[in-house]
Amino acid sequence: MSDRAINVARELGDMRLGAFHIRFALLMGAILFIDGYDLFNAAYVAPYVKAQWALSPFQIGLMLSIGLAGLASGALLQGPLADRWGRRRVLLAAVTGLGLASLALWLWAPNFVIFCALRAVLGVCLGMISPLAFVYINEWAPQRCANRYATLAFVLPFSLGGIAAGLAGIAIAPTWGWHGLYAIGALALPMALIGHRLLPESVRFLVARGRHDDVAAILSRARPERADVYGQATTFLSGEAANGKARVTDLLGPRYRGVTLTIWVGGALSLFCIHGLTGWLPSIILEQGAPVQAAFAYGSLLMAMQIVGGGLSGWLADRHGQINAMAAGFVGGMITLLLLIPAIGTNTAWIVVALVGACVFGAQAVMNNFIAMSYETGLRSTAVGVAVGVNRIGGVLGPLIIGVAQQQSGALWITLSLLAAAQLCAALIFLARRQSLQPALTTTPKGA
Repeated sequence: MSDRAINVARELGDMRLGAFHIRFALLMGAILFIDGYDLFNAAYVAPYVKAQWALSPFQIGLMLSIGLAGLASGALLQGPLADRWGRRRVLLAAVTGLGLASLALWLWAPNFVIFCALRAVLGVCLGMISPLAFVYINEWAPQRCANRYATLAFVLPFSLGGIAAGLAGIAIAPTWGWHGLYAIGALALPMALIGHRLLPESVRFLVARGRHDDVAAILSRARPERADVYGQATTFLSGEAANGKARVTDLLGPRYRGVTLTIWVGGALSLFCIHGLTGWLPSIILEQGAPVQAAFAYGSLLMAMQIVGGGLSGWLADRHGQINAMAAGFVGGMITLLLLIPAIGTNTAWIVVALVGACVFGAQAVMNNFIAMSYETGLRSTAVGVAVGVNRIGGVLGPLIIGVAQQQSGALWITLSLLAAAQLCAALIFLARRQSLQPALTTTPKGA
């Protein structure tokens, strides 16, 4: 290799966590805050919508699932677009769409059909943002603290958005109704304008497109002490095996098949639990006779513990590996969900809900990083988008199936047992496939 050829993967991995990473995390964090808020505020909108239009539990489950179906569509759509047009351009287009959809829900949604249609549009935009964000963040994460940085940069603001949704449900909805809960989501519009000015493109994407001048400029901002080196470089290399043009079918080719199938099945089980739980927990608590404020507070606590769980799981992943961290979270989720059955209605429920949130969301946070680290740059956004889209099948089924369970005798026991079973199955799948789940980038393809 020429002395003036720069390996971008090595440059990014060797960076010390500094001001550039903090600014980038804050900017992405503002976007993810709105993303988390809009994703989880449906749980607090649901009781008010149910009362206004006299909806059945099945219709509420359908409402929640329509938004999640939009999430799946957006996740599938963003991958090919981002791999073709860039992370930055597609992310900011999705943020703009999110703001417009939220504005429409705030100011105009006269009936349940139009409400659901706007929720579907909102879901498509949300579905594009999350996978793009954790691909983007993982591509900038320093190697020595990759899991901790990526997990906290994603989980912390996303969780704060979810917490804010619960607080808004307590403070805003009683006065302004469910329409007012969407006003905060409209803040995505000014965030898109700020992002257009400040958000850098992924340098791995720029290298893949041969835009070396742009690569040198962005790396110089990230590592100013090496600006002269970047300015004198003759070329930039991705540090990944050249595999030709990436295709969706590559996900099920010999190189990626094992990790792809495991991610699809395990991720679907994880999101079945997460969206079934977050979408229905406030309503479940209300059914047990708790006041609205207490029910919404449980939802906020669940989201707050996502921060703790994400941070702890990121630390475990850096020390003991991602598979072990995920399995520990899933097993912990199963145990705590079963403990919640006798705990609901008692003061112990606060502790158990907190533990459920830490375990369930902690495992999912590590899985997000694992997905993004398992594919090469040219395929990464597509792979993550397809994975999130397939995983959303579980997310869509969660609220629907829990909605049916809520109409049965012994609804509480059935609901939490189903969610616990999903966590156990996810743990077993990842542990059974441990040997084949080394990140695919460590495996050199035949003929490379």
